[in-house]
Amino acid sequence: MEGTRDAAVPDVCRSGLSAVAGDPPPALNDASWKSWNPGKPVIPPRSSEKLDAVQRAARKVAAEQRRAKQQAISDAVAELLEEQETRINEIAKAHSVLPEKVRLLITGETHYRKRREESLANALVRIKARQVNSDLPCGQKFQLKELQEMVANDPDLQNLDEETKQRYLGELKESHSCKAIGVRSTNTAASRDVQATLKKIYGELQALAYRTGIYACMFVTRGHVYDMHAATWFGTDNIMDFWEDRMKLSPDYIIKQLELWACNEEKNIEARDSLENMQKQAKNGLDSGFSSITKHLRQEKAIRLRFANFEQIKYKFGISYEGWPDGIPFSSPYKIQTVDEIRRLRDAIRDDSFRWVKMTATQHHEYRKQVDARREAGETVGVPRQGRSDKGKKRKALNDENAPQASKKTRRSRAQTTPKSREIITTSDEESDGGERV
Repeated sequence: MEGTRDAAVPDVCRSGLSAVAGDPPPALNDASWKSWNPGKPVIPPRSSEKLDAVQRAARKVAAEQRRAKQQAISDAVAELLEEQETRINEIAKAHSVLPEKVRLLITGETHYRKRREESLANALVRIKARQVNSDLPCGQKFQLKELQEMVANDPDLQNLDEETKQRYLGELKESHSCKAIGVRSTNTAASRDVQATLKKIYGELQALAYRTGIYACMFVTRGHVYDMHAATWFGTDNIMDFWEDRMKLSPDYIIKQLELWACNEEKNIEARDSLENMQKQAKNGLDSGFSSITKHLRQEKAIRLRFANFEQIKYKFGISYEGWPDGIPFSSPYKIQTVDEIRRLRDAIRDDSFRWVKMTATQHHEYRKQVDARREAGETVGVPRQGRSDKGKKRKALNDENAPQASKKTRRSRAQTTPKSREIITTSDEESDGGERV
């Protein structure tokens, strides 16, 4: 596995994008990610249908029409690219820059999209598609616009009660969730999914590096010895030099060790989401966010997150939080002993629904007034510090005149902690002898 070191080309371990050749032996599919996670939603594989002579002829005619249309589009795009290249060279010459820079400014962009919530209109289209398309062969199924017209003209779907609407929305959400986080049914499907998704991620990270100047790297490996996708790494620009120059580790060595560790773990989804692992993940996420929001305070020592005394932290520094899951007490993740609760907290930290916030000056002032009023009423705010174990006992002072003095012998032994002279003293005869001794 080798990566390039070109400043204009991202570091990529090329073996991670190798093509999948054929289907694996049956024994490998028996050890797929699906078999390791029984009970989890499974993304159904696409099944191929056998066609008769008439259907094959219709498919051939449709394919020829698509090829002709695609060729016309390709010719038009080629003409546009030729004109664009001429214009790029003119701009580069006018502004004394390389044409490559102009191309990056043109192509290095991403259209950001926020995920939309499931709508009733999409749920009804899904229901209609199941009704009219389930028995039709591929190539003859109704398209989206036709399905939308059918829904608009169907009185049964336009006059639904609230319970039925919610049920259709729930089915749509479940379908979307299965497509997003459902497990792949075979190792072949999992490997192709990995390759396609990583290729998309590589392009997004490299475009982001061009636009913003960031450095990013990632290591990806399989989780089982029977998985078909190879271990791979990726880095923008020369980021992998960091691992070699500072950490003294090559990316190939890191990915090999990571692959060995992951295959020895052999953990499915349930094992990875154990109570102990999710407690650790939640604690790391909370500490990371808290460290980020408090680093601007410029304290001599870093402020440690202590849940028992968080009110004192809030009182002194004006740090608060938003989005803590309902029904879960605000405490250390290690004190949460329910799997469902710690999963809710871990997921809230991951998707940023929980976050640390800096209070405004007005909010901080009002909070301090409330805490002062509680203290004046005799309430203890936070957990008081534990007293010394020898509280109430008289302790010896170091500079007390009445304290017992050490004896002369003790003082003399302390003063002679280092020898006064060397054990062996070189004589003048030895210093003057410059020859080699035999």
